[in-house]
Amino acid sequence: MAFINIMEKMVDLRIEEHIKKDDMCKCENCKEDIKCIALNKLPPKYVSTSKGELFSKVDQMMDRQNVLDIEVAVMNAIDFVNKRPRHESRD
Repeated sequence: MAFINIMEKMVDLRIEEHIKKDDMCKCENCKEDIKCIALNKLPPKYVSTSKGELFSKVDQMMDRQNVLDIEVAVMNAIDFVNKRPRHESRD
């Protein structure tokens, strides 16, 4: 049975939402940096990937505070990366 960190999935979703509406770099380096910074500020929440059980576990774990914590972590990470992008150093 495989395990996934649902915080990672939720961070991915929030980053994609911000990419659609915010003025930010959309290169892979910046998106990966945003993801790493945000995830380092959040506690992992692992679930098993049994079909049918995954979504009920996600619903149980994603209470209002978790959603707020994810949003704050992503917004702070975007702000940090916007001020210090690494994409200029690509080969």
